[in-house]
Amino acid sequence: MSYRFDASHVFTQDDGYMVMIGFADDEHEPSQFVLLQKAKEYDEQDKRLGMDKIHIQVEDESRALYGGIRLVSKEGEYLLIELEDAAASALQVNGNIEINLDPRHPQLATALSELEKLVSSEGIPFTQSG
Repeated sequence: MSYRFDASHVFTQDDGYMVMIGFADDEHEPSQFVLLQKAKEYDEQDKRLGMDKIHIQVEDESRALYGGIRLVSKEGEYLLIELEDAAASALQVNGNIEINLDPRHPQLATALSELEKLVSSEGIPFTQSG
């Protein structure tokens, strides 16, 4: 079974060095959430360590890794983050990540646009329908 939740809260943050995108079940006390972040530049050490990929976190810091995203798609009100098997295991997710989005959320369009830029920068397919 995939990791699924309803995202009533969506946010993006760009501090000039890093872009962060978050989806959570609650703005103030989230119990289920996914954070995706990527720096705008990496040094050689980051690259050698594999830290030049999108960093994804599910719920807490023990469930996080760099890379492992196979594809991202938005179909209607759902966002699917398809994971490589090793990434799903590291994130303690049985399958993929499925997020039910609130189409009225004021930050949703910005978050999806930023997410498309992030994944596209790594050659990860991003599709959108509905």
